Amino acid sequence: MCALIGVLGLGVACSSSQPPGSTTEANGPAVSSGPSLFLLHTTPADGLVLHDARTDESRTLAAGATAKPARAVSPSGRHLAFSYATADSSHLTLLDLTTQQAHRVHAAAGTSVAYSLAWHPNQERLAVGYYRPTDGGRGPGGLQVVTPDGTTRDVGCSSVREVLHWLPDGSLAARTDDNLYVVDAGDCATQASLDIRRMHHLRYAPMGQQMAYIHRELEYDRDRGEYVPDSSFVLSGPDGTNPETLFGNERHARHHRWAPETNEVALDVRVEASGHRQVVVYDGSRPTFLVSPDQTTADQVHPRWSPSGNRIAFTLRSDASSQAAVRVKGQTRRLGRVDGAVWGWLDDRSVVVPGPDSVRVKALNGTTRYAHPTPQTLLHVWRRPAS
Repeated sequence: MCALIGVLGLGVACSSSQPPGSTTEANGPAVSSGPSLFLLHTTPADGLVLHDARTDESRTLAAGATAKPARAVSPSGRHLAFSYATADSSHLTLLDLTTQQAHRVHAAAGTSVAYSLAWHPNQERLAVGYYRPTDGGRGPGGLQVVTPDGTTRDVGCSSVREVLHWLPDGSLAARTDDNLYVVDAGDCATQASLDIRRMHHLRYAPMGQQMAYIHRELEYDRDRGEYVPDSSFVLSGPDGTNPETLFGNERHARHHRWAPETNEVALDVRVEASGHRQVVVYDGSRPTFLVSPDQTTADQVHPRWSPSGNRIAFTLRSDASSQAAVRVKGQTRRLGRVDGAVWGWLDDRSVVVPGPDSVRVKALNGTTRYAHPTPQTLLHVWRRPAS
């Protein structure tokens, strides 16, 4: 990687909810003066909103809606799957990023329904897991395969209700509270299983050949005379075979992210030499610091890969403030204040930065290309038409 330097059963529609696109609001005149961008976000006043930056017009897709965590873009970049809740129901919708047309693929009574999503690696097919959380874990739900043309097929799983990834051989990686299952996407026949009670934050590489996770268990500390948490960062095969521990508990590994098209993984760890948290990248051979420890003066956290995988944006965190940053040609370029983590990249030369008063599209030289008042939740930003 050239830019990295240094070594180291709830399908019930709710009548009180409006379908996406049923309400339209125009905020300002339709003028073609802004950049060719779309933003999908929520606001406390309007709910779920699609904003056209070129014309400065907003369209309310679901009044009073709040965003739910599950969202994923198809490998072609054509469709966005996202979830949201209204006052009395939960919804999963597919949005065509070229035509801006949306259609709901699942709805359920109640706002607590949890969704999980996994796109087929090279087809416009989406695996959807859903369940209603209970005190004991994952309650009633199911696993379905949906397509943008409106077809829905139940996979036939009786206990698996959360999907993790669509693997290269066509099988699905899914889970219960305690176990990982590799199942057939046609009939949910089990192909492999694994106890994952000590495995947290499981994330598969895009092509499904590896997964990364935090292995957490209690270890006995003789000096303290008690059991204490011990967490390690581990890579393994897609079914948990051949585990390799990259960082032990002393590194406090967090926020791991896979590169878009390779098996490189970025994360932030504690580095004694610098006294800070630092972003490192592992390419299968050795960890590499994004910034060498002798040049590090603040924490580097929440890495975000560019679409090509050639650059990483991150949050530069100090006592004074948090700044969005990116490493370019051996230098750390600051892109202004950021609330939490950098949202992501619009393209390889533009970073989307949520700030205290606006969300900004920043060029790598720090120039602000576009700004929009800070939404409650930013779900997606894309160019028009979608590439």
